[in-house]
Amino acid sequence: MRVSMKTEYGVRALCELARSEGGGPVQSAEIARRQRVPGPFLDQVLMTLRRAGLVRSVRGPHGGHLLSRPAAEIRLDEVIGCLEGGSAAAGSDLQAGPATLPALERLAREAELAARRVFAAHTLADLLRLQPEESPVFHGIFKPLPVRGRRAVRA
Repeated sequence: MRVSMKTEYGVRALCELARSEGGGPVQSAEIARRQRVPGPFLDQVLMTLRRAGLVRSVRGPHGGHLLSRPAAEIRLDEVIGCLEGGSAAAGSDLQAGPATLPALERLAREAELAARRVFAAHTLADLLRLQPEESPVFHGIFKPLPVRGRRAVRA
């Protein structure tokens, strides 16, 4: 299964909003900077999410975007369906044609249904729990020494 860039950027933006949940609106420029997403394209994605009722916008100097509901209530199938289009929510890349084996086509449909069930069973909050925090960037040539108690132990 493939996910479009629109969906990837949308999920990344929603995760950013979920991380900021309760902290006020987040401006799209800040989301774009943190997620390394092109600003104009992100604005289009956020507009799609707003129209679908997943995001709400606040105007003004301290405005930005917020999740419309708690992250634990936003299912991933809703997000994918909104950004990919209703029927392509977890679409298969297999196109039926004269050379397609009927059994292979049937299995592709089963795989699509299984993917839809998985996405329907998980929320944005689940995705954040599964997503490891950003690993720290190491800027030196030496490995940090493991610490036991108060003393550093040499490797």
